[in-house]
Amino acid sequence: MGIMNKKADQAFFENGVFESVLEEIIASQKIDPTRTFYLQPNAEKIIRGLNDYTPGGDNKCVFYASTTKDLAHARYTAELIGWENKQELTSQRMAELEEHISQFQPKEEGIYLESSGKKCVNLISIKNLRKLAHPIPVNRLFKISDGTALKPRTQAGGWSYVYPLPSGDSGDYILKSVLENELAVDVKTSLSSSNEARNSRLESAPRYPEKIIVVSTGFRRNSDVIAEVLTRANGKCELCHGDAPFLKASDETPYLEVHHWTPLAENGEDTVANAAALCPNCHKQAHFGQNKEYIKDSRRLT
Repeated sequence: MGIMNKKADQAFFENGVFESVLEEIIASQKIDPTRTFYLQPNAEKIIRGLNDYTPGGDNKCVFYASTTKDLAHARYTAELIGWENKQELTSQRMAELEEHISQFQPKEEGIYLESSGKKCVNLISIKNLRKLAHPIPVNRLFKISDGTALKPRTQAGGWSYVYPLPSGDSGDYILKSVLENELAVDVKTSLSSSNEARNSRLESAPRYPEKIIVVSTGFRRNSDVIAEVLTRANGKCELCHGDAPFLKASDETPYLEVHHWTPLAENGEDTVANAAALCPNCHKQAHFGQNKEYIKDSRRLT
């Protein structure tokens, strides 16, 4: 028995599992939460990677599954703890599995080795299966192979190795800009409250924040632009002309942040002429200060 555990930051997505199979497992888990359960993908192709690394310790693999009725969302998640080649099972192991299936997964009707005249080879072991309160769009899962988002398929079948979502993710997500705007409004409201009202809320507030997925868009910036601007600045902020406030621990170079005068999000160019190396204080001022528009319009590099 093995598992894809070369890296701890990998997960496995199965496309299109019968919901009745998954719900039967969840029902049986209520009887014995510690028990291992099994899935039998209907494919004669071995799932490469799942038989290469033995699970144990911190080596875990998250399992996601869409259902045959909803291929666009991962609706279930579990711990994937093992894999076996059904064509190589010993008679003793087969007897153990058949006994388990008859007791806890009777709708499976046994360990099948063929389907529609084709051999079936994959037996996946899982634990702690649960249905997500908020289904995860498949395109929020990114492939290990090339970092691209999964695309919903039109037919069930197949699988992908993906990056796992953060631990504890409930499937909820929010745009970064929306989250930041909501927080700014809430802080403003809190500042307008009395100390008594604010402290009263603090007494009953959770000590640890809710964990959610924050979605944002970004740009693949030109590393040569960054390097050229930092070289030009030579350790000094190009707005206040002061020395960089500290040296980076990683390489002991002056810490400056490369800022685009016309933001990339506003169709600004990723060029040396549109960029400057700023100290953190000036960088924040250029984004949020009262005179940010003046700085943007009247900048002069010396």
